[in-house]
Amino acid sequence: MVSAYCITQTKDDFSLKPVFEGIDLRSLDQANRLIPDGVYTTFRTYDKFYVLDLEGHFNRLEESARLLQKDIILKRAEIRGTLRELLKNFPANEARVRISVPLTSTVPHVIEIYVFFETLVVPSFEDYQNGGRVITIRMQRDNPAAKTTTFIHTADDIRQNLPPEINEVIMVDESGRMLEGLSSNFFAVKNGVVFTDNTNVLPGITRKHVLEIINEMGIPLRCEGALYAELKNLDEAFITSTSRGVLPVRQIDDHMIGSGKVGELTRRIMERYQEQIKRMVEPI
Repeated sequence: MVSAYCITQTKDDFSLKPVFEGIDLRSLDQANRLIPDGVYTTFRTYDKFYVLDLEGHFNRLEESARLLQKDIILKRAEIRGTLRELLKNFPANEARVRISVPLTSTVPHVIEIYVFFETLVVPSFEDYQNGGRVITIRMQRDNPAAKTTTFIHTADDIRQNLPPEINEVIMVDESGRMLEGLSSNFFAVKNGVVFTDNTNVLPGITRKHVLEIINEMGIPLRCEGALYAELKNLDEAFITSTSRGVLPVRQIDDHMIGSGKVGELTRRIMERYQEQIKRMVEPI
């Protein structure tokens, strides 16, 4: 069940109202289909009232809008306060939160900000212990640096036909490089070197922190996507996203990765990420 609200922000006013109250919304993606196209960001809560790098999410909203030739300046303190109040009445212990800003308004200095909440669902304990399964698809984002709501609809259509045991769909470009997931970033490990594309993917918030961890640990990094043709030579793989954190991947399509178990490098990165979360989450 999704809770949906609309904030109207003007130069002198900031107001909130519930929306879509008569509609049985089952997912954030379904809710996004009801509003005009624009930009968005999605994050999860920790202990209900804490988040990781909320400023980074605000920055990404504004930067995504700029990439689409629209300038927006969000009233961040007011949005934080609104989120805190709304979470007090949200029934679940943890939430997955999406902030969407349509870019179709022709009214000067008026910004509509939609806030959607759903119960946080994360991969199973077994997936973290043993690794998840992903499949691939030949496609890539038109404007990978901008997080646009039009891509939500494309991704949602693909997910509708996925079997439940598949954790993610990895996009592969025309040259055969594995770029990113529909809602995650993709990393591969070969001979102790981490591979991840840097130019044709959305710069995820979790990805940013994982790249910092990789640098701190002194792990060699190549900023290019691993080739699909090299799957049999990969030792490890994992995906990252706000909701998943760091999720090991044991199988891509019909190919088992490495030994079919979570690799040592992936496990070390997972552990370091969990330690970082404990230090870096902040009150909303």
